Amino acid sequence: MSALVKKLLHVCITVPDVDQALKFYRDVLGFVSTFETRTDEADGPLLGFAEDEISIYAHHILTAGADPQHATEINLIEYTKPSTIIGDGPYDLMNQVGITRLALLVLNTREAFEKIRAYEGVEVVCEPKDIIIRKPGGNLTMTWFSFKDPYGVFITIAEPPKA
Repeated sequence: MSALVKKLLHVCITVPDVDQALKFYRDVLGFVSTFETRTDEADGPLLGFAEDEISIYAHHILTAGADPQHATEINLIEYTKPSTIIGDGPYDLMNQVGITRLALLVLNTREAFEKIRAYEGVEVVCEPKDIIIRKPGGNLTMTWFSFKDPYGVFITIAEPPKA
């Protein structure tokens, strides 16, 4: 039987200022913007709004240097009409229903940690540490750390499993 879903296409992260968010996701995490969208005619119902048309400003970013067919893709989106709602962050508690965490793979967690924690507005939640992932057929050891980006998005950074 063939899977209905072929892959995760992208994740949208709502931000109050796309240009500021791009500085973090591009300059710190290493994504590249493939194109931007500015429109006053976005389909409101399709994007979850009651209005027929809404205004957005977005950057579509991919993992730098990756094959676009296999790259991680994120849409940074600023709603301009109606405006992005700025609160205390996406979730107060991680056990709320919904997407609560974004996990990204890097080659060196220590190097990534130093670069990320130096960025103003980042909140380190957990410094790098080895974790054991228990799987049938054998356990894996990986190094992970977690932080909140400048907008409160909870992100985990992980290295590939150790041999």
